[in-house]
Amino acid sequence: MTSGGSARLTVPHAVGLVTSGAARALEGRGLNTSYQVAHGARTFSVKVHCAERSSEAEYRRILRVDEVLRGADWYPPLLGIGHDGTGPRRLVVIRPWAPGVPSDDARERIGEVMGVLAELAARGAGTGTETVAGEELVGDYASPWVAGAGEERALVGPLLTGAWQGLARAMDEHLGELRDAARRLTRTDALLVHHGDLHGRNLISGGGRGGGRPLTVIDWDEAGFSRRPADAGKALWLSCRAGRGDFELDPAALRRFLTQLHTRLPVPYASAGDLARLGALWFLPRHGHVTLLGRRDARLGPWYLGWVARFWARFRRNLDLVTRTAAALDAVPPPDGETDPGR
Repeated sequence: MTSGGSARLTVPHAVGLVTSGAARALEGRGLNTSYQVAHGARTFSVKVHCAERSSEAEYRRILRVDEVLRGADWYPPLLGIGHDGTGPRRLVVIRPWAPGVPSDDARERIGEVMGVLAELAARGAGTGTETVAGEELVGDYASPWVAGAGEERALVGPLLTGAWQGLARAMDEHLGELRDAARRLTRTDALLVHHGDLHGRNLISGGGRGGGRPLTVIDWDEAGFSRRPADAGKALWLSCRAGRGDFELDPAALRRFLTQLHTRLPVPYASAGDLARLGALWFLPRHGHVTLLGRRDARLGPWYLGWVARFWARFRRNLDLVTRTAAALDAVPPPDGETDPGR
């Protein structure tokens, strides 16, 4: 099954280049595998999804998001999508290659992240329920925890023993407040286009060289539709931290993030704490995710658990910083003659 195939590179041809070793595998620790593929005079990005992330619903979700976002300056459109017929049923997605490099410091891209968030919200607002087939294609990282937190916690429990008992205690301490925050931020009358992993390192600046876009947003594996600001919640944590691999929030970056989120979307300052709690749900380990990482590489499961454990070790202190910063910003009246958009 294929759709939207490129005349220059079809899904079967891309699969052949990947399996023959003619494609360059890109470094990554996710469940799916990315390749850079040169074909003719062009270079393509080819994403091969793992079998567990290659359902018909995944296929339809990617197509619907492409329909809604096609034409956005920063969006790399689908050039081909289909299932690999050579082995396990894997979804293969072809997009234009984005020349350029990501920023080493995600804090430098907060303004651009806000611009993308604003356009995702605007395009989602113009999306009717027929586009997402009711609720079938609506969901985000918070959805499993909102719908069945107890079941998710029980499933992951056997993995959180020994060195990971502290992570288990953190889940038990915070899960209730995180789920409640997600519910408060959920709106049945609103629909957002959801990228799923929006932060500075997924924004590629090509400077327009070689006909490339000045800015390209990459990594659309988890894209779909959401009824809460899940992208903004996750972006808060990933865009405002002091450095990669660490989870100490930078106060100056956090202030810029909350100020721009308030003025451009707008999100009330009073909701900043709930937004941070919503984003924190992404850092809760799920049994299925940890298991699939281990199948790809036995080292990835322990690496991932250690990574999220560092997040939870600093969570309460960081959350206090978010709420204090938001309260201080909220106490400053808008300039004369301007209306506060978040009130």
